[in-house]
Amino acid sequence: MQCCSTSRGDVAGSAGSPVVPQAPAGFWDVIWARCGQRTSRPRLARATEAEPQDADAVASNRVVSRHIANLPGKSHLLAYSIIHNYESGNSSGSRLPRAHYVPCNTTAAVPLENENFKGQVLLLYRPTEGLDRGHPYFEHFQSRKRNWELRLQGKFKKAPRGRLYVGAVLRDFNYDQPVASSSILAMNTAVALVKYQYRIYFSWGARCKEALRPNAELGHTVSDLTVWDQIIITPNGRPVPHICDDLDDPSDVYGLSLMRRDVGLSEYSKMIQEIEGTLNTEDTYTFRLWGPAPFLDVLNWQLKIGARVSLDHFMKDYPIHVCMYDLPPHENGKSDEQHLESKKRYYFDFMGWSNVVTISPVIFERYVFHNAPDGFVMQLGRQFSNNSFHSLPSGSFMSADSNANRPFWRRWIDRMRWIPKSTCIYTSPHSETMPMVGE
Repeated sequence: MQCCSTSRGDVAGSAGSPVVPQAPAGFWDVIWARCGQRTSRPRLARATEAEPQDADAVASNRVVSRHIANLPGKSHLLAYSIIHNYESGNSSGSRLPRAHYVPCNTTAAVPLENENFKGQVLLLYRPTEGLDRGHPYFEHFQSRKRNWELRLQGKFKKAPRGRLYVGAVLRDFNYDQPVASSSILAMNTAVALVKYQYRIYFSWGARCKEALRPNAELGHTVSDLTVWDQIIITPNGRPVPHICDDLDDPSDVYGLSLMRRDVGLSEYSKMIQEIEGTLNTEDTYTFRLWGPAPFLDVLNWQLKIGARVSLDHFMKDYPIHVCMYDLPPHENGKSDEQHLESKKRYYFDFMGWSNVVTISPVIFERYVFHNAPDGFVMQLGRQFSNNSFHSLPSGSFMSADSNANRPFWRRWIDRMRWIPKSTCIYTSPHSETMPMVGE
């Protein structure tokens, strides 16, 4: 049921936004999800159903479409680092936030910088097709149950105020709808599974008429720094651990290493409270996150809470934002009861979704999408093959126009087919290292 006309997010959607408010999921949606079925067949992994008309939005749509087209045909993650233009526009004159592509499973970390943090990020996941030795992190995943891991390393450019929070924020969402009873049931189950591992702050966000209020709260599922499974604090002047290495047992030369599984949540929480007040702009911090992996299947866009429940029931056709931000304490020393955008300072904001879902075209009106830095390539291994399979580098994507002119069935085949390096002949500068996608 539609409640009111509401536009929420970093930038308000245009009056002619093609997004239609979604009705809350009903009983049969939950039953369908519990059977592990999304629809009668997987949806086309594309950016939008209808390309937006604004020139900048069209350009962003095509950038993302190229990223998607160069993924293998099965489940994979698209991630973008959001950089906000608080003081001035970018080189194109746009004041929209920039969304920089972050390829996953790269052999070197991807640079990250905003006004509050400078460093690098590494997103790792186990392909749904299975592991082989062609995967750059074969040994890492072979000996572990986790299916994904996030690593972040760098320095704060501004010392955090109060407490830092890490987790999911619904920065792009249609708040013009009440919370569905099926969503409440599923989320209560999910929170119950993790409440003994994390100190959770959860909010559905302001809805309907309340969502129209200035500075209305967004939806949150966040925790404090205890959400990180490992934190390494390297004092200024000491060598910094290589973010791509095995960091489970780092040398003391890198500084202080805190690992939640080694000491337990209670002791880990005490350690975190001790270091929260010492966070500074001189030391280098290395963060690792994999704890939610047993409950969150990011590649198939599902919660695993006994039954598999599609994230579509919560997100509809919007991406999720994984963020770290601070909130200043009240004068009485207590934290804010609500996590309001006007009081936050974001240290990172990663927006992402699986290529198994279709994303609302309003996203391309809210962000200016960019390719990854030159030289950063997603690297994947394919099961039962001695050949490594890799996506194209950021500067070598096929033409969006030429791809769009291909027949529908041919585009589908091209997305699903990967050609081994040994069968290809190249004429491009990347011919020695990069395989061809499609023909």
